[in-house]
Order: sequence, then C-alpha cells, then structure tokens
Amino acid sequence: MKRFRINVALLLAGIIISASLAACLFAYGRWPQGCLSLIAVAVCTATLIHLQSKLIGTMSAFVKALEMNDTTMRVEAGGDRELQAMSDSMNRISELYHENMRELQTSKLYYDRVLKIMTHEMRNGITPIAAISADMQTHPERYQGKAFAEASGLMHSQAEGIRRFLDSYYNLTHLPEPVLVEVRAGNYFHSLKKIYDAELDRRALPKDTVAYTVPEDMVLTIDASLMNQVMMNLLRNALDAFTTESGTVRVVLSVSDSRPYLTVTDDGCGMTRETMDSLFTPFFTTKPNGSGVGLAICRQIILKHGGDIRVKSHPGKGTTIAISL
Repeated sequence: MKRFRINVALLLAGIIISASLAACLFAYGRWPQGCLSLIAVAVCTATLIHLQSKLIGTMSAFVKALEMNDTTMRVEAGGDRELQAMSDSMNRISELYHENMRELQTSKLYYDRVLKIMTHEMRNGITPIAAISADMQTHPERYQGKAFAEASGLMHSQAEGIRRFLDSYYNLTHLPEPVLVEVRAGNYFHSLKKIYDAELDRRALPKDTVAYTVPEDMVLTIDASLMNQVMMNLLRNALDAFTTESGTVRVVLSVSDSRPYLTVTDDGCGMTRETMDSLFTPFFTTKPNGSGVGLAICRQIILKHGGDIRVKSHPGKGTTIAISL
C-alpha cells in the first residue's frame, strides 16, 4: 500500500498547488491560465475520488463476502497493482475464513453425533438399573434368594458395561502426546511382526497371512508405542474382515510426496459408503462386541504424528487403509 499512499499524497499536493496557482492567476487577471489550473485541479480531484472509490469498493466487497458467508464472491481491484495485491490477500483471508467455518460446522456435527451416541448408550445402560432398583424398593418381597442374586447380577453387569463405555471414552480423549524418535522401518516392522504373530497363532492362521513390503533402510519419525496401537488395530480389523480362512493382509511402506506412505490392504468383505462415512466416529461399530473407539483412536494418533489416514473400500472386494506420516 506504500505506492497507493504516495499516489494519494501526490494527488492532494497537486490539488493544493493547482488551486493555489489558479487563485494567483485569477488575482492577476490571467483568466485563461487560471482556467487551465482549475482543470488540473478537477483532474487530480477526479483521480483521487476514483482511487478512493476503488479502495472503498474493495473493502466493501470483502466485508460483504464475509457477512453473506459467500464462498464464491471475489474481490477485484482493477488494474492498480497494490490494490490488486490487497484484494488478493482479502480473497485468501475470505477463503481461510470460510474454510475455518466449514471445519467448525463439521466439528459441531461430529461432536453432536458423538454426544447423541453417548447419550443413547448411557440411557441403554442406566434404564435397566433404574427399573430394577425402583422395583426392588417398591416390592422388596420379590427379591429374596435367587431372585435377589439375579437382579443384583444384572445391575452389576449393566454397571460394568457403563464403566467400560466410559473407559473407552477416557482412552479416546486422553491420548498422550507422541514422543517422536527416528527408527529404521525394517527394525520397527520386524518387532511388530513378532508381536502380531501371537495374534495369528491365537486365530490358528499361518504366519504368512500378513505380508510385509518394507524398505529396510527407510527412517520413520514416530512414537513406536502409539504406532503399535494403530497397526495392531488395523491388522485385527483386516483379519476380522476375512470371509474365508485363506485371506491375505498386505502391509506396504513406500514414499509419496517425500513422506512415508503406509497401506494396510485386505481382501475381505469390504464396506459400504455409509459404513465408511461413519468409520472414524467414536462408538460406531459393526462388530457385535466392538467398542467403536479403535479407529477413532487410530485417527487421533496419526493426527498427532502430523499425518493423515484415509479409507478405500468396495463391498466384496476388500479394504485399504492409507496412512501418510
């Protein structure tokens, strides 16, 4: 805006000098020269008004775009380079503003959905406890011996379910900050394979069910403990997706855009679009005994590593989880 201010100052100086000169010329009776000076005053004034109008128009368009929440409106400033640079900055600010608004709306919908799920689960857990305890107070004679043991056992079971639910939420919201260290990819995945072989043994699956393609000398900057949580969860989900006992899980580490790029691919049952849209929502699960927080925790860990996690899946054709770090 320095050049713009200089132009305004020069125009004001031109108006003052031309007006003063015109007054002097008229005082000495030089009317033709005085009229020419007045023309110069008019030209400088018109130019100044034009510059000010463009500045006001640029500011008005910017404010209007924010006020109307219009993501398509663009601020234009004509041919003036400095005003155009200012309008470009305003357009970037407007885009950032609208992007932040979209993120806030998305976050609100996300947390509204989480709150709805939590409320639903808590009500489901508390309702039987409230009903049985109220009946025990109203009709204590019904709860003797075996009936009392059954009622108390049911209430204990419901209370344990609520506790596990709250523990899951606590684990989701109290993840530690990652302690990032450099590790060789070969060493990390060798250790991971040794840990996960126990899971394959438990499922009576051969060791080659999970195939690793990893550059031995690639260096990863990760918190190995937190990444183990991610990988164990993704591998368990991949095995759970098998429709037969002869499925395969492929773990591939490569480089994309100069960043480590990790994929976990299974040839299992796949997922529908509706399932994928809810996949990282806390407490959403398609498993009968699932907590619904595993993938939500995975996503939080990857985000804390400065990365991103995405899903590609087709029903009946398998699923790929892609992680960039």
